[in-house]
Amino acid sequence: MRLLVWGTGSRAKQSVPALRTEAMEIVAFIDSFDSGGFFSGKPVLSPGQAAALKPGIDYDGVYIASYFAEEISATAESLGFPKSLFLPECFPHFLRYKERLGEEQFLRLLAVPWWYHAFEILPGIMTPGVCRYKPHLLEHPLARHVAGKRVLDIGAWDGPYTLEMARRGARVTAFDIQPPQQSGFDAMRALNGIDAAHICESVYNLAPDAHGRFDVVLFFGVYYHLRSPLLAIANINAVLEDGGLVFVEGAVLEGAGHVDAYCADNADSIANVAAMPMAYYVKDIFQDHWSNWWVPNMACLRHWFTSSGFTVEHEALFENDSRGYLIARKVGPVPPEHTVLDGPRS
Repeated sequence: MRLLVWGTGSRAKQSVPALRTEAMEIVAFIDSFDSGGFFSGKPVLSPGQAAALKPGIDYDGVYIASYFAEEISATAESLGFPKSLFLPECFPHFLRYKERLGEEQFLRLLAVPWWYHAFEILPGIMTPGVCRYKPHLLEHPLARHVAGKRVLDIGAWDGPYTLEMARRGARVTAFDIQPPQQSGFDAMRALNGIDAAHICESVYNLAPDAHGRFDVVLFFGVYYHLRSPLLAIANINAVLEDGGLVFVEGAVLEGAGHVDAYCADNADSIANVAAMPMAYYVKDIFQDHWSNWWVPNMACLRHWFTSSGFTVEHEALFENDSRGYLIARKVGPVPPEHTVLDGPRS
């Protein structure tokens, strides 16, 4: 395959080694500002010059190796580059595994627009996600014996924890706002041949009448992305059988200074109130990301669950104390928020 690589910056430097194989030839690079010279031993063309080349004759595919992929895609479309010839972002990553994959497997992996988790989707084949799979979250003895149990994986995304629970013999349902066709979940499910359901829905709408009841719920990396985490916990309680378990993992204040500049500047204040159940409202602040809303300390996280019909059976801190982990068992329904006075009502 003969490639045009669009970009001559750091992303291109990272991508070139993976793209240079016996079956791959880089014809030229494309750059709006540095055309006329050479990059990595190949000529650098302007977008206009590259558009004049004939697809199928001068080149077979185009790979965008730049942090400005959206702008480049718009430029390419305006110049008439065939969309079908643009290779996905994950192409160099999976190219290194191509000899170990069947053609259908390779194409399924490439068809996913963006992988969230980095995990072993097939033996020896890793996905290029931004969030690594954390096997220790399922190492506790309470997570090992799930054969035949109904497991709900909230925030599954591309499904590494769904996959592991299915391998252990559980009847797993993934639950996520991300469409499974786009998130990589469908690819994971097809490649591994697992019989796992997927519900594309918000945890705010989770309900036993609509979605069934479960013995185990996985709630990893979700609560701090929610405007209303206690509503989500109440819904988890509603779908869990009495005595059912929820496994929880997410950002906590104890070690937040290791991952967030604001928390680092206020580490002493955070440590001074560690025993007081409290959550920091972090919208648009924590780790400079708009999707983060609330980060509790461990005392607060524990109270969120014990005030919602659970008893906490195990808790721990991981990753320099920046991530909290607990296992809670349902012991009853969520208590009422208020009492209502008896008597006539008008």
